[in-house]
Amino acid sequence: MKKPTSISVSNLSRSSPLVQNENQVSLTQQLKLRRSLLANLLVLAVGCGIFTFAGVFLYRHLTTVRSRDAVINGVIVNVRAPEEGRLEKLRAQVGEFITPTDAPLALIENDYVSQGNAREVEKWLERRRGELEAAQAKLAQLQELLASAQQDERNQQVLEVEQTQRQVAAAQAELAAAKANLADARARYHLAKMNYQRFSQLAQQGAVPQAQADAALTELQQSQAQVAARQRAMEAVARTVEALKADARAAELGLTLRNTRSNYDPRLRLQELQIQIGEQQAIVKGIEREIAAQQRQVIQAQREVAQRRVVKVPVPIAGYVWRVEARPGMFLGKGDQILQLLDCQRRWIDVFVDEQSLRLIHPGTKAKIELYGNKGKVLWGTVSNIRSGLGRLNPGDDQVIPIPENYPRQSQVRVELDADPDWGEGNFCYVGYTARVTFQIVP
Repeated sequence: MKKPTSISVSNLSRSSPLVQNENQVSLTQQLKLRRSLLANLLVLAVGCGIFTFAGVFLYRHLTTVRSRDAVINGVIVNVRAPEEGRLEKLRAQVGEFITPTDAPLALIENDYVSQGNAREVEKWLERRRGELEAAQAKLAQLQELLASAQQDERNQQVLEVEQTQRQVAAAQAELAAAKANLADARARYHLAKMNYQRFSQLAQQGAVPQAQADAALTELQQSQAQVAARQRAMEAVARTVEALKADARAAELGLTLRNTRSNYDPRLRLQELQIQIGEQQAIVKGIEREIAAQQRQVIQAQREVAQRRVVKVPVPIAGYVWRVEARPGMFLGKGDQILQLLDCQRRWIDVFVDEQSLRLIHPGTKAKIELYGNKGKVLWGTVSNIRSGLGRLNPGDDQVIPIPENYPRQSQVRVELDADPDWGEGNFCYVGYTARVTFQIVP
């Protein structure tokens, strides 16, 4: 049993080098395979990266245009002195952000403001006030005369009514007497007529003389004439009574029918006074309106003088103080500049690009602005206009400047910045910053 064991050990000892060689060959082949696989993967990855980079580069080249240079600009508002005077107060410093408030930006005082216009108006007012007092006194006098004339008119009417009533009563008494006389004359006429008829018959019969009959005829004629006269007198008195009654009714109504009143008549004087009072009232009201208008003008002139004596300069816009030209205590003329404000709400960026890129850029193209001075700040805007021919074209001239060979042909593109509430702090809303501008174009 021990002998076979020894043989197997010896056999194993002779065969071990071959096994080791075979194992080494297989390991070497495996390493080669692994290396070739890694190399292939690396080559594949590098190729994909190159293709990806080329694709991204081509895409960006086809969809974007970058600027050569760009700078942010803004609107400068000049704050000037509205009136001349000494600058007493100024609440602004360079770099300070100020907003419109009730408090003034600056105060300008002028102790030599002219008050000539206000004084002239005041003198005119004094003169017109005197005229107004005279007109009011005349109006009061006319009103007193009117009251007196009204009393006289009432008294005259009462007296006229009483007088006409007395005249009517007297005329009626006279009419009654005339009627009585007429009745007496008619009675005498009838008696004379009867006597004439009797004496006429007796004279025909020869009982009485013819002379007695003629006397009776004469008496008859006389009585007949007396009746006619008294009839006319009675009718005249009756007409007088009717006329006096009409006068009495007119007197009660304040009228007259007998004659035309003179200028001394109270009624006519009353009418004249009423007309004069109306005219005088119109004159007084006109003077009062003129005085009221001039008083308003005086108040306005005094207010203007006060405003010009101490002039408040308001803050026109919200923005940064760009530059201060004046100092407290300086005397400023009208229109002299006090300071400059930067309007942060009206900003744009001027971009310079190659002229050949203009075929891809047009008004309305969106732009991305990356500030060099603030890497984390990105602004957005829209192209508003494009200007070419920089440095070689002056519009209106008939000559242009030729561009040297290999000289870059650039154009100016203005981009209006979109509204951005973040203006930064103490950096003048990024005005003056340079930036890299990328235009978003559609291939």
